[in-house]
Amino acid sequence: MRHIPFIRKIINFLYNQGIQITSRALQNTISLQSRLTGKSAPVIFDIGAHTGCLAKLYRKQNPKAFIYCFEPYPEAFSILQKRFDADPLTVCHKIALSDCNGSTRLNVNLHTGTNSILDADPEGENYWGQGLLKTVSSIVVDTITLDNFCSDAGIKGIDILKIDVQGTELNVLAGAQKMLQNHEISLVYLELIICPTYKGQHKLHEYFSFFDSYGYELLNLFNHERRGNQLVQADAVFLSSSFKKTISAL
Repeated sequence: MRHIPFIRKIINFLYNQGIQITSRALQNTISLQSRLTGKSAPVIFDIGAHTGCLAKLYRKQNPKAFIYCFEPYPEAFSILQKRFDADPLTVCHKIALSDCNGSTRLNVNLHTGTNSILDADPEGENYWGQGLLKTVSSIVVDTITLDNFCSDAGIKGIDILKIDVQGTELNVLAGAQKMLQNHEISLVYLELIICPTYKGQHKLHEYFSFFDSYGYELLNLFNHERRGNQLVQADAVFLSSSFKKTISAL
């Protein structure tokens, strides 16, 4: 057990450099999403792309996909942009998706994968270990809503919407109400943090209520992470009810 903090430090260093060790379960989750779309060239949004590790998996599963990556942290964005420099079908944007257009403060943490608009909850260390959520600086980043971005870019629909923004996933969804109302987003894949990690993070039941109000249904929970018997985090896939009917009929 004494080696676990050292191993975690190595993994965190690699992650901050754009190198992520992806589990078979995570790869299978991405593969499932790709199969569900049934399209050779789906439109994929990676919100909270960090250095592009998941975008790389999406590209591997969908060689012809149109991928839009969003990452507001400059150092991570630089790695992300270089990673896809030679990929004309992947466009990277240095901006945060939220519930309004403007700007906000982003906390930069020791492990940049935990950067968040929200302040860290002191209880988080009980679940994630010391230092992981430690804020070392803060920067001001630009924000835009998903509805506005898609309207400005002329994007009529999204096949896969992936959101990993460290506790503010519901803020991103609140900025996509028009597209959700019209079921212009087929599949939503997002990280759900269940244990206390950030101050003001949304509760699990709020996500279920939100999606239900727009006619989206839970497909399944994936990549469960536990501390003992306590579920601390899981990934969720929600499907538009109209999209679910379409794939059920196939």
